[in-house]
Amino acid sequence: MMQVKQPSKTRGFTLIEVLVATIILFTSIATVSMIYRGAFLSSEKADRHIKVTSVLPALLANIRNDIRAQGNSPEEELSKQGKAWYVQYSWRAKLVDHKSAPRRLDVDTGNYITPPLKYKLWLVELTMQFQTTTREYQFYELSWSND
Repeated sequence: MMQVKQPSKTRGFTLIEVLVATIILFTSIATVSMIYRGAFLSSEKADRHIKVTSVLPALLANIRNDIRAQGNSPEEELSKQGKAWYVQYSWRAKLVDHKSAPRRLDVDTGNYITPPLKYKLWLVELTMQFQTTTREYQFYELSWSND
């Protein structure tokens, strides 16, 4: 008598195994894409901050020159706005103090001489904006008259 061979049940994958593998695959793809998206957004944000910060040294030099050029004027508030290397900026300087040099002794008369008011201390507020990134700075600047 001849025996009939039964087909093996271990050939291929079951539907449950395929579904579990699919879920694992799509979960790992979703995780990798979220990590990539986060890294991309962080990179864009860092690029904007670098763009704003790289303009800062040149802009500070311009502000210093503007304040020192107008240092002899009687104004107590200075301001300016503009655009430098695609970065919008505006600054405002308020006069904080106006003083003279220290008193000195006149050796001929023996009296102390108070020099005229010469030095001005300014509080400067600077705002810089590039696309959606805004940075604000506050610092002091000194100017003096050439009298």
